[in-house]
Amino acid sequence: MQKNGQMMPAQHRQQSERVTASMAEDITAKLVALRKGMQLPPRVRRELEREQYLSELLVTSLQLLVLLLFTVLYLATPPGFSPDAPVRAVPLGITLFAVLAMVRLYLAMTGQLANWMVGLSVVAEMAVLILVIWAYHLQYEQPAQMSLKTAEFTYIFSLIALRALRFEPLWVALSGLTATLGWLLLLHYALTNASGNPVTWDYVTALRSTQIHYGAEFDKLLSILIVSAVLALALARARGFVVKAVKGQQAVADLSMFFDDSVAHRITDSEAIVMAGHAELREASVVFLDMRGFTQATAMLQPSALIQLLGEYQSLVVPIVKAHGGSIDKFMGDGILASFGAVTADDCHAANALRAIDAIMEAVDLWRIRRQSRGQPAPDVGAGMASGPVLFGILGHGSRLEYTVIGDTVNLAAKLEKQNKTLGTRGLTTQASYQRARMQGYPGDKHVLPEQPVGGISGTMQLVVLALADA
Repeated sequence: MQKNGQMMPAQHRQQSERVTASMAEDITAKLVALRKGMQLPPRVRRELEREQYLSELLVTSLQLLVLLLFTVLYLATPPGFSPDAPVRAVPLGITLFAVLAMVRLYLAMTGQLANWMVGLSVVAEMAVLILVIWAYHLQYEQPAQMSLKTAEFTYIFSLIALRALRFEPLWVALSGLTATLGWLLLLHYALTNASGNPVTWDYVTALRSTQIHYGAEFDKLLSILIVSAVLALALARARGFVVKAVKGQQAVADLSMFFDDSVAHRITDSEAIVMAGHAELREASVVFLDMRGFTQATAMLQPSALIQLLGEYQSLVVPIVKAHGGSIDKFMGDGILASFGAVTADDCHAANALRAIDAIMEAVDLWRIRRQSRGQPAPDVGAGMASGPVLFGILGHGSRLEYTVIGDTVNLAAKLEKQNKTLGTRGLTTQASYQRARMQGYPGDKHVLPEQPVGGISGTMQLVVLALADA
């Protein structure tokens, strides 16, 4: 290169090349980032593809039903054309449409329907309709301009609208553009095959004769384009909402693996910003569950067997808690904290908590028998339940938040669970909590212990035995 008649120094040229390369890398990085931003997450894409598959089945089914209706109407209506007409437009159209629909249905159901096939079928369907409209002047043995006067023009909008069921603006736009091109071809055919003067600027004359009015044809073309554009735009906006909805559903499903279902829905359905410090005071019941002999099992089992043991235990207990209206607050190794009436107010929280404990003890007994019959460690389970006011809300800081229950009632339930070891029981609650459960419909007749101290609690308490330990 030269500058003012002199060669540019090598270092300047190298610097220029580095700047150019840097700019190219920057542009490439931005394009890649933009592309990634436009791409949907794989799970969302799979969900949309599943919905589009179902939509394709719906579109094809509706088309077949419409074809059946047209067949019945055609057979029930006396023909208004000569028996020796060169072509019968309606049977021709019904046959071609049926073949296209059945082929597409087969491809969809066998998983072979690619996007290019969908696009081809959209063009083919509209082409068949334009062909049928063109064939009307042959069927009735009239001038070519008659094809532009048929009422079947309105079916163009039906085909365009059917494509909206797939929630893909591209197919709506393609259907509308195919219809526009097809109508232009019909107009060209009518003009080139007409005898005499085929055009009039008198609207009334155009209505009463086969002459063509350019304004009317322009209105038809414009209406096709407007309807297609509006539908495509509406679908583009709706598709964005669908993507957000699918993402929201999957977020709830993902959150449900880490939170209780009711807590996950509470997070995703909340109108307020989720932040630490939000809490509600509720009358609720809290249940603490803990394995007995888990430490010994830990020493005996391999890590995989230990995880299997915990998985069996949790799979046994969690459905019972949920079946009785409870929510899992957290897992703590071999311990489980559950609440009744904290996430959602429940007038029978104490009764439901005791019913859940009864069902858990019964299920655990059967579970232990099965494990013992296989020669596997079979830890027992202890439970503590307390009813009273709890704070249910969000704790944490910054990006690490947690929904949980706190308060004296929670602490008491934990201490009652530990008290089982002292008393040789499997389940304990306070007399006040037990009486509340009885008032809420709990039918049990449990043994009431005399006043006694509870570890970590000042003074004495009257306790109720929910389940006795094995002798």
